[in-house]
Amino acid sequence: MPRIIDMSHVIVPGQAGRKFEIEMVGAEEINPHVVHLPGQWYIMHNIQMVSHIATHMEAPYHVLKDRADISQIPLEQLCGEAVILNLRGLPPGSGITVAQMEAAADKAGGIRRGDIALLDVGYAQHYGTPAYDDAPYPTAEAVHWLIAQGIKLVGVDATGVELPGSEEHVNHHAFFQADIPVIENVAGFDQLTRSRVQFYAFPLAIQGLESFPLRLVAME
Repeated sequence: MPRIIDMSHVIVPGQAGRKFEIEMVGAEEINPHVVHLPGQWYIMHNIQMVSHIATHMEAPYHVLKDRADISQIPLEQLCGEAVILNLRGLPPGSGITVAQMEAAADKAGGIRRGDIALLDVGYAQHYGTPAYDDAPYPTAEAVHWLIAQGIKLVGVDATGVELPGSEEHVNHHAFFQADIPVIENVAGFDQLTRSRVQFYAFPLAIQGLESFPLRLVAME
């Protein structure tokens, strides 16, 4: 039986870094006819949150208004073979070059068209700390190289794939122009033993949203 690896960060209300609030309500507030069996606790919650929180996927609609929102991404694009690009050990805050990306791809056995590319920069362990903001990032040239390999989805164990201080969001734009969604704040790379895994990344299908948290699962 395949080994299942959770590659998502748990959202802890009050510790999520961005707005995420839950309000417990009794189920009878939603359904006044509910009947409680002896000893039964029947509750629901109201949730207020920002869509870009914890492990989340960003759809092309985030930057390009005529492209797919989170509900319109084809299911076949959200699962399949993923190649793990080991980019650990790079200097904090450094740009990942094409040569470094190529070297990581070669060690993983190459990138195939239709792959999901997961960038392991070794920063999941710093999630929730100031050091997390100093993760390496792909240069614009490395992003275009990745796109040229024919990937269908990209993820990274960092706050994102953007150039530091880029208010133009050039790396996001490049991925989204190629209809490639971006997953930020991936976890669990330290539990993987292979450079290729089966990968599943399914956010809730909410029409009109550009991003939403999701549960990432790898199987090897």
